[in-house]
Amino acid sequence: MFAVLRRFGVVLALTALTLVVGPASAWAHGLTRSQARELRQSDAGLVLARPGAGPALRRAGGEKLTNALAIWRVPSRSALQVLPGLLRANLVTDVAADQLLFPLVAPPTPEGSDWWIPNVGANGATPPGPGKPLTIIDTGVDLAHEEFAGRPGTTALNPQSTATRLEEHGTAVASVAAAPRNGVGVVGVYPQASLYAWDASPSGLGITAGDVIQGLDAAIRQGAGVVNLSLGSQIRNPLLDNMIAATQAAGTLVVAAAGNSREQGSPLEYPASLPHVLTVGAIDEINQPTYFTSGSPHVDLAAPGQNIAVAVPTTLHPPDYYDRFDGTSFSSPIVAAAADWVWTVRPTLDWTQLAEVMRASSQDLYSPGFDPFTGFGRLNIPAALTVAPAAPDPQEPNEDVSYVKPGGFLHRSAKPLTALRRKSGSVTARLDFGDDPRDIYRIWVPGKRTAVVALQPVGGDADLALWGPKTASVLESGRALRRDTRGISERSGTKRERLRVKNTARKGAYYYVEAYVGAGSGSVSRPVAGIGYRIAVSIVKTKTARH
Repeated sequence: MFAVLRRFGVVLALTALTLVVGPASAWAHGLTRSQARELRQSDAGLVLARPGAGPALRRAGGEKLTNALAIWRVPSRSALQVLPGLLRANLVTDVAADQLLFPLVAPPTPEGSDWWIPNVGANGATPPGPGKPLTIIDTGVDLAHEEFAGRPGTTALNPQSTATRLEEHGTAVASVAAAPRNGVGVVGVYPQASLYAWDASPSGLGITAGDVIQGLDAAIRQGAGVVNLSLGSQIRNPLLDNMIAATQAAGTLVVAAAGNSREQGSPLEYPASLPHVLTVGAIDEINQPTYFTSGSPHVDLAAPGQNIAVAVPTTLHPPDYYDRFDGTSFSSPIVAAAADWVWTVRPTLDWTQLAEVMRASSQDLYSPGFDPFTGFGRLNIPAALTVAPAAPDPQEPNEDVSYVKPGGFLHRSAKPLTALRRKSGSVTARLDFGDDPRDIYRIWVPGKRTAVVALQPVGGDADLALWGPKTASVLESGRALRRDTRGISERSGTKRERLRVKNTARKGAYYYVEAYVGAGSGSVSRPVAGIGYRIAVSIVKTKTARH
């Protein structure tokens, strides 16, 4: 998708860039012609660097964007000169163009009343005082507007610009989330939220992936909270993917707009389609999916997104500083602010439980059970304040080997299920067809020993695979797949899966266990709680190992 911003009287075009993704070995010969062409089509490139790359990137005019990950932005002309050598030296692991991302606004409909407040139960409970941080990463917020001037608990994480027509969006989104009860204009979902604003369009020329990445890094520094992303692109950016995962690993829930391309066939939108992102579709005044809301397996729930009263910058709309907008851009902050409200009231939840609470408490709409436009149903704030939470989903995000291994991009080492002095271990977790299709765990297998691994699914079809110590990704193919795969068990339904792997070497090594959604799960009703499973691992002498 790219959003056509008819609201602003302009059309933004984005060249379809083929993103560069993969382990360092893929870069053995430097940039390819197509990769170089992509960088020439952008003002800058984004680079995920290893230790030792900093001096060369800095000499090339590079700027380190984040602390959570070593992501740099380098002017394209300099990047074309410096990257080939850094890639050959294995000092860079990922490169992507610093692409534009688009506010997800749809064309407006006729004005009406603020119908959405009772629709989601925002008037059915009293919002708390300030609590968990709520960060809006968008265009700038007009902090001189009467909704934000003097509002307690409002923090600009960087300078805010609202000088051009392209910069209405951030003020509107922030007002839907957290405009105060001050007797004027509009009221947000959570009026007393601890509101943080990051301007991801500091030049006024559009939101870029690099600026969103910087905003996520700033949000992490505020502590565990909720981030709203009412923006996206059809083009997947590996550096932004990594930063979303780093944000989740820091304990923050990311909420994103599903997109506004239903009439174009609902192409997937990113970051909304990434694992564990709480993805929000839009409904209208009669609780039907709006004509524009994108549908996909990644949509979790829906909220009002049509005819939404918003604040707009005073610099652009004198003397009337309010308007009515449509789009999943406004459904998303309704859910993000509601999630922040719920988490403030229920602080013992972790971010995985919070996401499940928001899904499980939603009110089913449109068609029975899950559907691709409203997910599991409409946001229901009073229910979310009381519904029983699921157990935490351990070690998330753990979508691939690079998420869990020492030296992986998250700079963390997930606890292995077995260790040098621990010959058995287990984990209880869950999967989801759209949001969490696979989980990866490490196991330690001593030399000349065998690991016996069993997976018991609950409530759906989950399968099991084992991978060797040299595995870079469970999405490998060709020679790497043949080298690294150690076994697959894909029994139907909730039948128990069981595999074993022998370490024939003298020294111990880490192997990888993959639990993933089985093929049978796509043909049955999708449970809101996902598919549960328990993995148990035992280390035995090779000669006594049995199935």
